[in-house]
Amino acid sequence: MIHALFFALSLSVTTQDTLKAHSHLQVLSHDQLAGRKTGTLHASIAADYIAKQFQNAGLNPVFANYTVPFHYSSGFFGEKEAHNVLAASEQIANRPTVVISAHFDHLGTKGRHIYNGADDNASGVAALITLASLIAKQPNRKLNYLFLATDAEESGLFGAREFIKASPIPLSNVLININLDMLGVSKRNKLLGLYNAPSKAFIESLRTNIWHKDSEVKFTRGNGFYNRTIKNQRRRILDAGDHREFHRKRIAILYFGVGQHSNYHSQHDTYENLDHAFFDGSLHNIAKVISQLDANYQLLSRY
Repeated sequence: MIHALFFALSLSVTTQDTLKAHSHLQVLSHDQLAGRKTGTLHASIAADYIAKQFQNAGLNPVFANYTVPFHYSSGFFGEKEAHNVLAASEQIANRPTVVISAHFDHLGTKGRHIYNGADDNASGVAALITLASLIAKQPNRKLNYLFLATDAEESGLFGAREFIKASPIPLSNVLININLDMLGVSKRNKLLGLYNAPSKAFIESLRTNIWHKDSEVKFTRGNGFYNRTIKNQRRRILDAGDHREFHRKRIAILYFGVGQHSNYHSQHDTYENLDHAFFDGSLHNIAKVISQLDANYQLLSRY
């Protein structure tokens, strides 16, 4: 393992990196962005901010610009405009691509209340930006990386659907989607890693080479795993995020998150109410998994 990591991606999250991640988190969950509701000026400002961070990291736009507008149906006859933000590392010929994603939209405002969406999902986007910046600095990576900040997730995963529909790369080249959604609050101090893949061999390869029983991340098989929603209805976490759209195309997925909690979709989901140490730990652990994935990707069964 040591030999493999020496010649592959090796992500190390420093104190400076976590401070920058917290800065991104504060900006994206600030009252001035008014909850980043899709179709609003505030969501556009958030998209531009993410694009600027990708540019500052030295990542390349996937299309002509980092922000990619799209339209989706809203209501019987309505249509809304939204914006995904995409960037990529320098591409290595004949190598698979890892798509790391996080949605940046949230619920906006209700009356006088701002739904800041700090955990859901400024936390995931802050981690995405930080990981993208770290990966961009790594010359020894064995895989290609595409970074995707989606819009209109709260409306029905429309940003992820648009990416799948108009993917800039053949979907057959996508090794896995790593989706980051809610990384900042956990009563049990345990980050959930939900995984699924079309083949059992791929899953066993992940289990053997990417994580171990003593991992600080609680890894759970996607099929049959449920979570209680705030309406007390059972819903598969496998279907409850952007990773679903990749799974439907028979692309392996890793979802990192914490599930729902008391501040979920409420005005109390603020930066101040996050568990900041837990967020830092989440960032460190996800970086470890990505490093291990990059080092061992050739051991993973293709399907």
